[in-house]
Amino acid sequence: RLEELRLDALQARIDADLALGRHAELVGELELLVAEHPLLERPRGQLMLALYRSGRQAEALDAYRTARRTLVATLGIEPGSALRGLERAILHQDPELDPLPAAPERGEVLSLQPTTSFVGRRRELQEIPTLLRRGDVRLLTLTGAGGTGKTRLALETTAGIADDFPDGVVLIELAPVSDPRLVATVIVGALGLSESAVQEPAEVLVAYLRARRVLLVLDNFEQVLAAAPLLAEVLADAPGVRLLVTSRAPLDLSEERVYPVPALQVPASRRPGQVGHLRRTEAVRLFIDRARDARADFELSDSNADDVAELCVRLDGLPLALELAAARIKLLSPGAILTRLDRKLEPLKAAPGAQVPDRHRTLRAAIEWSYDLLDPNEQALLTSVSVFVGGFTLDGAEAVVGEFELDVVDGVESLLNNNLLRTERMAGGEPRFGMLETIREYALERLTERGDGEVVRRRHAGFYALLAEKAEPELRGPQQLTWVERLDAELANIRAALTWATESGEVESGQRIGAGLWRFWQMRGLLEEGRERLERLLAVGSGSRAARASVEWTVATIAIVQGDHDAVRRFLEASLPVHRKLGDDRRVASSLAVLCASAVATGDADKALALAEEGLAVARRSGDPSMEAMLLFNVGMAHGWRRELEEAESAIEESVRKARQGGNVTSVANWLRALGSISVARCDWEQARAHFEESLDLGRELGQPWCISHSLSNLALVAQETRDYDTARRLLAESIAIERESGERLGLAANLEVYGRLAAAQDHPVRAAHLYGCASVLRESVGVDACELGWPDPEPHVVRLRDTLGPEVFAEAWDEGRALTLDESLDYALGEDSDDDRASSPHLHLHRG
Repeated sequence: RLEELRLDALQARIDADLALGRHAELVGELELLVAEHPLLERPRGQLMLALYRSGRQAEALDAYRTARRTLVATLGIEPGSALRGLERAILHQDPELDPLPAAPERGEVLSLQPTTSFVGRRRELQEIPTLLRRGDVRLLTLTGAGGTGKTRLALETTAGIADDFPDGVVLIELAPVSDPRLVATVIVGALGLSESAVQEPAEVLVAYLRARRVLLVLDNFEQVLAAAPLLAEVLADAPGVRLLVTSRAPLDLSEERVYPVPALQVPASRRPGQVGHLRRTEAVRLFIDRARDARADFELSDSNADDVAELCVRLDGLPLALELAAARIKLLSPGAILTRLDRKLEPLKAAPGAQVPDRHRTLRAAIEWSYDLLDPNEQALLTSVSVFVGGFTLDGAEAVVGEFELDVVDGVESLLNNNLLRTERMAGGEPRFGMLETIREYALERLTERGDGEVVRRRHAGFYALLAEKAEPELRGPQQLTWVERLDAELANIRAALTWATESGEVESGQRIGAGLWRFWQMRGLLEEGRERLERLLAVGSGSRAARASVEWTVATIAIVQGDHDAVRRFLEASLPVHRKLGDDRRVASSLAVLCASAVATGDADKALALAEEGLAVARRSGDPSMEAMLLFNVGMAHGWRRELEEAESAIEESVRKARQGGNVTSVANWLRALGSISVARCDWEQARAHFEESLDLGRELGQPWCISHSLSNLALVAQETRDYDTARRLLAESIAIERESGERLGLAANLEVYGRLAAAQDHPVRAAHLYGCASVLRESVGVDACELGWPDPEPHVVRLRDTLGPEVFAEAWDEGRALTLDESLDYALGEDSDDDRASSPHLHLHRG
């Protein structure tokens, strides 16, 4: 009995570890447990799940088959319904089996860390956490005018309730976002998730949050109120999620609880001699604290207490207004600040028109007063940098101000000292700066009034065009990661520059940005957005022909990744003649490489070879080693498709050597498979296996599913040819698991053909005909009749099957295979009855009616 209790406890602990995502670590322990207790089904199911969640689907299915054989041989029974159901779920890749993604680290909860002390708000710090802990409050919106301290209050609140959310507290800064359609993308990025090629960002977000207990803090939502339905969707599908929102306006959702954020407490009376009483007032305490930041020896005294109290009242207790006033204490006494500020406040207070609340007027007056105290150069700097969205660097500031009498570093320092700018996150050690949205709105107004708006925005777009041009070669070099991180920080500015270029009709800077950043968009899963933006730029119809050609080339390069071969041809037919005329050898060579890849993908080997050889000559003339290596590979592939194996091997070996020399591991991994395929064509199985195994190792190291799945498929072919049928099945199942998720139909067709070869080799010709029929439909669906270099042509095998079965039986089996859906074809290939012809139809194997 004690042993049973121990086993129950052990298996319960393993269930908990599986729930926590410790799949890979459990495999060894579970294998020992299964060996000790071979007739217990629960540990076998746990082992299957651990293997599956570790990306080892084929081994998980092997574990089921082993369990079934053991139970049948020992007890004469089939596995129970739970184990059979798990096997079916693994076979179908049921999403319910998927592990939860890792939660954010607690230490990385908020991306914005306050740099100043927090003053007051005792009541709010008690009430807001209480509301967030209530079961009926899942969306709490802190509302109030700009400058009331909503963001800082939200940050301070979360510090006390982080332990209530085991999956983290995450800040999403929406100040840089003006397009509601981008909100889901921004949240996905803040959570550290990758966008999916087959799911919308909102679907990725909801799937991630569904089983989590997390607090999302969404700051400055007033800019994207149209995205409120996304929050309703999250709340409906993710019961463990709480949302804390700051916004100048409510979201108008039924789930919303609105919490108006008041101004700070101000003195009720300002009688002389009550310094101690004033020090306990929230607004006065904040003013004193921030004044000491500017002048360390500042003290509240009988001589200045009345002026400080009056300042706090006149500024309505608004934190931002108080901070702006306190920043001037280094030069002005409280009385002098009050006198100067009154000149701004009185006209506003007396202004007719009554739709603007007094607090809005007060804050504007405080900002305007602060602005007026700047010298003209500082004013020009503040208004110029207001065009940046999501922060800026010193280089960026220097670019937008143009000719400037004040040193930009000194100007930025002055604006920081006056609380008009704030230091933001650091990117690679380089300081970034930003401003509160309220101040930015005011500065943008003044920029427009000065008549400099278009000039500064043009400089802004030009700065990001230069940045994109610098980034383009770096994104394919050893500093790739550093540049991706830099561009991540500038993404909001890049979007703003592209939008301005399109809307203003001054498209050339936008075209330069797009031509330089396609690799960044690909790395960040933003190809669809990038292509859409570039096609909008092209639709404007202006810009130099050279710049338009660069954008057309970029769209074609994106299109080849997306498999849109019509678009590839259309855009390159427009751009290639321009690049030839300009003598841009590198762009000509890359265009020919893209056209060659398109010809290969659509089975035109002769055209592919002609394009590749022309491209190689141009690449060598350009002096770009990486481009030369790529065109050498294209030449080799084109020769391979023409079954000219010696020429193919020579060219591809040279391309691999050059890629190794240049440190291009991705190309090495992919091009090694081509060398392996040449060895397959020569029946040199050991050499083929060596190439494919190195490719697989590099693919796993790089985390590239496409490379992994194709290497597995090639290794399965080698195993089948060397009569290692169990290994072939295991490798095929793992490859299919990857390609099924990605929808890579050509790879799936190749795998089905290997399954057909396995069936034929083991004297199951009907099954083989079914599988070849399934594969033929997939090949036709992608428009590729020929096979990958070195991949055995299925036609001779199909002819032998027809001779073996006779025309009528073969035709029936072939047509039945072609009639299956993709999922049915894969289930049939992976099915338990995979090695016999007991049923003449795959429909019977699949229990179809």
